[in-house]
Amino acid sequence: MWDLRDLFRQLGQTIQARPVLTLLFAIGLVGVAITGAAQIESVTGNEAFVGSNPTLDTYQKTFDRGSMATLVRGDVSEPATMRAIDRYDRQLSQTENVEQVISPADRVRREYGRIPDSQAKIRAVVGTSDSTIVTTVLNTDLSQQETRPVYTRATEARDWAQFPSDIEVTITGQPAFSAQLSALIQQSTQQLLGLAVGLMIIALFFLFRGVRLRLLPIVAVFTGVIWTFGAMGYTGVPNSTLTSAVFPILIGLGIDYSVQFHERYEEELSDAPPKEALPKALGGIGPPVLIAVIAAALGFGATWFSTIGTPAFVWFAQTSIFGVLLTFVAAILILLPLLTLYTRWRRPDEASSDTLPSPDTNDAASTASADIGTMGQILGRISRVMASHPFAVLGIALVLTTGGFYAGSDLDTVADTEDFIPQDLPALTDLQQFRSETGGGSSVQYSVLVSGDQLQDPETLRWMERYRAVAVGKPLITGMETPAMTIKEYNNGTLPETEAGVDQTLDWIPAGEKQRFYNDGYAHITVIGAQNMNTQEQLDLLDNVEKATALSQPPAGVEAELTGQAAAATPAIISQIEQRNFTTGLGVVLVFVALLLYYRNLLRAVAPLVPMLFVIGWQNLYMAALSIPVSPLGASLGAMTVGIGAEYTIIVMERYFEEVKQAGISRLDAVETAGARVGKAISVSGLTTIFGFSALTLSPFPMLADFGFLTVGVIFLTLVAAIATLPPTLVVLGRLADTIAELRTAEPAQSQVIDQRNE
Repeated sequence: MWDLRDLFRQLGQTIQARPVLTLLFAIGLVGVAITGAAQIESVTGNEAFVGSNPTLDTYQKTFDRGSMATLVRGDVSEPATMRAIDRYDRQLSQTENVEQVISPADRVRREYGRIPDSQAKIRAVVGTSDSTIVTTVLNTDLSQQETRPVYTRATEARDWAQFPSDIEVTITGQPAFSAQLSALIQQSTQQLLGLAVGLMIIALFFLFRGVRLRLLPIVAVFTGVIWTFGAMGYTGVPNSTLTSAVFPILIGLGIDYSVQFHERYEEELSDAPPKEALPKALGGIGPPVLIAVIAAALGFGATWFSTIGTPAFVWFAQTSIFGVLLTFVAAILILLPLLTLYTRWRRPDEASSDTLPSPDTNDAASTASADIGTMGQILGRISRVMASHPFAVLGIALVLTTGGFYAGSDLDTVADTEDFIPQDLPALTDLQQFRSETGGGSSVQYSVLVSGDQLQDPETLRWMERYRAVAVGKPLITGMETPAMTIKEYNNGTLPETEAGVDQTLDWIPAGEKQRFYNDGYAHITVIGAQNMNTQEQLDLLDNVEKATALSQPPAGVEAELTGQAAAATPAIISQIEQRNFTTGLGVVLVFVALLLYYRNLLRAVAPLVPMLFVIGWQNLYMAALSIPVSPLGASLGAMTVGIGAEYTIIVMERYFEEVKQAGISRLDAVETAGARVGKAISVSGLTTIFGFSALTLSPFPMLADFGFLTVGVIFLTLVAAIATLPPTLVVLGRLADTIAELRTAEPAQSQVIDQRNE
């Protein structure tokens, strides 16, 4: 432990001696980070929640042709409208990654060779419908980045096609959804950053009073955020709905780290010359803040470990880990050199003295009281009162925690990815309107990948018919499309009896249509579900499909596996929510092991975690009171709470042990001094962190807004726990340690008495 303090002292000496060189190095890293940040991509929708697996990869390469639908509403049989559809069709067909465009203009051209001027002729082909759909089929296995330009091209083609003014044209589907959501994520990230910085400025201005350069931590934190963007780009971590939530969190935590350094430096400057103040301050506060940073990183690491295979959660955890480490480094490499330069170059009347001006008084007690301030004195007194009644305080905290764990089982959950995004997003409203007019579209379709030998054998086709009959009888399954159905359609409604007959029928089927069902040695079955299913109904449908697969008994050598992003995303999200207790427990264990390795003392490893365990239960009561549902992001909050909140308890505990080892200081005196000296600092930094986190409450994404309200409440509860429950915890554990020590001392004495009696 002392080696780490010496290391930070040496680092402080280096920064004190070479502040300009340190700043130049940090600024150089900013340039490197900007280059990396330019490489960041965005991932949205189900793709962010679905990890890679062999079956899904195969399906995407062979059958997963994304599509985009253009809904044309109005009198589509009007020649001017049909010609506009034809122009739109032809223009979009020339777009890269577009396999084909299917529109009513195709049928009219096939019938007449052109678009006729007669509405009657057009109606003879397409009917009298007041709406139609133009379907754009994309190439297989495209990334979201490759599909988004198709949407941009479609909007340009729509304008170029010059539809009549009374015709409404709506472009919807995954490319449109992805493009708009990606733009919104980038916009939201920028807005949240701006809001967080603005709130930080307000918080520092009003809460960090009496400290020079009180807005300087913003510079350090913003540098750390830029470094984090660079780390994302270089490591290939994309921006997504969840990762956009990281940056207000980082600003809150980063400000916290910088405030701790700033407060301790100012405290040491009041007693020591500048050359000694920085090494002394960094040696004193550096280790506990570093342990707090590691604890926060381990909390996010627990989320990473428990969600391996679900990209969005892994990206969130990775970005958070990058951020807490880099904002900590920025606090050292940016804040401290700037404070050093300011101290050197301050006004001449200050520069003439080796120490900063201090209150003009000979009374040391008055000076200490002035340094602590009224707020510090109040917090110190509260700490003493709480420590004076340890069992009553801890008993109340435990009762509330127990109630919180019971309340946690009754909290609502949100797992539908469309509920994570703004409900007024144009692409979403267009998609919902399209579904209402088309019976659900692709939103109710799920895919089954069929592999094995003899997929075109009559026996396999008969199994597909049997599979369809079993599946459609299951709840929530309204239909199924199989290769066997298409072959029957082209063979007068019956299945061929021989393999040669099957091959002959397949030769009659157009290549584009045949590729929907057979491609590259695999077959594809589409399951159609009920409209407007909730999350539980979606899970039930997936379970029914798998049961139907088993009941239909596929032929030997044939395997049918449910796959696709829609089938994989919901179970992955539900799994993350259901294992939130495991994630929290893992975070507690990781932080405990880190503290035990650092302190090599069981009491010091346990004490900071006790208040965090209380908060884990309390946060459920808070969620129940505000009707905040458990989201995938909120499910990781327990581990985050332990990691983030450990900083406050560690800092209070460190100061407590500094005081209690002094001669003539009782535990209650030490608790009061620790609460007074660092209680104000953690309160200011905690409230400042709350301001940073509160930017999330203004996010346009409902899940992030709920997470913002949740984190604001949890950080406040963490401060309460650190001030109210840590002092009695330290007193109780201290008494327990004394009892154990007395017993150990008594054992040799008793043995010695027995030996003397035996003699």
